[in-house]
Amino acid sequence: MKFNGITMKRIHVGSSLVYVILLAGGIFMLMPFVWMISSSLKDMESIFVFPPQWIPQKVIIKNYIELFTNSYYNFGRYYLNTAIVVIFRITGMFIFCSMAAYGFARLEFPFKNVLFLLVLATLMQPIQVSMVPLYFEMKFFRWVNTFMALVIPHSLGCFGGAFSIFLLRQYFMAIPKDLEDAAFIDGCNIPRTFISIMLPQVKTAYAALAIFNFQSAWNDFVWPLIVINNPKRYVVSLGISQFLSDRAALTNWPLLMASSVLALLPIIVVFLVFQKYFMRNLVMSGLK
Repeated sequence: MKFNGITMKRIHVGSSLVYVILLAGGIFMLMPFVWMISSSLKDMESIFVFPPQWIPQKVIIKNYIELFTNSYYNFGRYYLNTAIVVIFRITGMFIFCSMAAYGFARLEFPFKNVLFLLVLATLMQPIQVSMVPLYFEMKFFRWVNTFMALVIPHSLGCFGGAFSIFLLRQYFMAIPKDLEDAAFIDGCNIPRTFISIMLPQVKTAYAALAIFNFQSAWNDFVWPLIVINNPKRYVVSLGISQFLSDRAALTNWPLLMASSVLALLPIIVVFLVFQKYFMRNLVMSGLK
């Protein structure tokens, strides 16, 4: 009994140590976000005060107001541009990747497995390798400085589409084939079966992909930087870069932090909305 007591005591000490480490790690990871929010409510003089002030002595909301009222920054336009791009990118990705995944999961055609392996092979290809040829394609179609250059390549799966196809294919393959057979007996063709029977069965996968693709689309910086030069077509990530300067003293740090907070908010909201489906997707992936 004494041995058991010592063992249990060691287990409790070990568990407490793990919780302390996790708590310290969580606080350490949250510190940049707290500092970002705090700095967005300060003026330039308070930013460089030493020692740093985590809680601003004077809260300044003007930084957020100026982002939307000052025509030079025009952050509202960047928000609208990003929302348009994100909606069309995710919609296009769902349409094209769903059809490709269903084809690989259920349809029979020559070299299906070989083609699927080629799709998976693109996961090992660095995204930067595709940017130069894709830029020349956008230039050929005269889509540079348009939303088409931001939407079409991602909708067709040129950037990370293989993962979406793979995940949806695995979900389609897990659906009992009896559902499709029953639909065919009732007179449904393949498109009707795909839309009415198969798609509702993979909504948890769609929720997870929506979060991943929303985060990727909202935070995308390199590709918009390459194909967009017109400030009227800037997305949020390019808009934030306007606040940076080659000299740190010339950078408007309060506005930069305020714009960063506004850029982060939609991602948090989307995750909270789809959190239930996202966690369910992780559990289902573990069971599979």
